[in-house]
Amino acid sequence: MSTEPSDAKWTPMTSSQQTNTPRCVSCGNQVTRQFSRVFGDNRDVVHACPECSTYREMKTSDFIPEDVR
Repeated sequence: MSTEPSDAKWTPMTSSQQTNTPRCVSCGNQVTRQFSRVFGDNRDVVHACPECSTYREMKTSDFIPEDVR
């Protein structure tokens, strides 16, 4: 434990601050990293999630633009 006084105060993150967790491009829903590896494009970008699409649509990659496949 440090004996020096600290002026830094802990503040929780606000909703406007970005985290590095993956999000759906279509609806902005947060998804897991494993989900982005399975259902995302080659860069693990998720273009559709269960919130805005069905698993059948996600498996056929219809939501992934042609230039990023």
